Amino acid sequence: QQLEAVFERMQEPLILELCLDEKAVSEELRSYMEELARLTPKLTVRKSAEGAEHMPLVRVLRSDGSDSGLAFHGVPGGHEFTSFIMGLYNVAGPGQALDGETMGRIKALDAPTDMQIFVSLSCTMCPELVIAAQKIAASNPLVTAKVYDVNHFPELRERYKIMSVPCLIINKAQVAFGKKTLGQLLELLAEPEAGQTG
Repeated sequence: QQLEAVFERMQEPLILELCLDEKAVSEELRSYMEELARLTPKLTVRKSAEGAEHMPLVRVLRSDGSDSGLAFHGVPGGHEFTSFIMGLYNVAGPGQALDGETMGRIKALDAPTDMQIFVSLSCTMCPELVIAAQKIAASNPLVTAKVYDVNHFPELRERYKIMSVPCLIINKAQVAFGKKTLGQLLELLAEPEAGQTG
């Protein structure tokens, strides 16, 4: 019922684009997304013709096929289910209401910014950061928010020496641990080193 309420309020239809490989978790992601799309005509699932780095993943595309900047690597279950739905709502509109000042700060981010957020599905502190990052990405075309279930990507855990979640990596260079509010995340993104790509 809660889901229906969210779907009803969504202004635009969305496409859930899947990039799958041979792993069992790919099959899980596919059936999960198809199940979700069965609940509303506003969601369509399609498979990507090209592969991608770090599969499986689902990308959230707008109805015209353009990329919203939101993606989830793994299966958005557990505590990440709510944040995934919130991400869809923020892309489709009207999304979470923000005050003018906060919206202004989001729009003021003028450098391409790639956020990778590493989570575990049992982490209670992860969704706040994920929802904040997705809200920013949904509202600013220069920003992307890609969420990873760290349990499925040991090579990335190793590469970035991720000891705890949530772990946020900005432009593959700047690493921040711990939960963040939308305001704290905006402060971090506004720092001069955040806009530099490593």
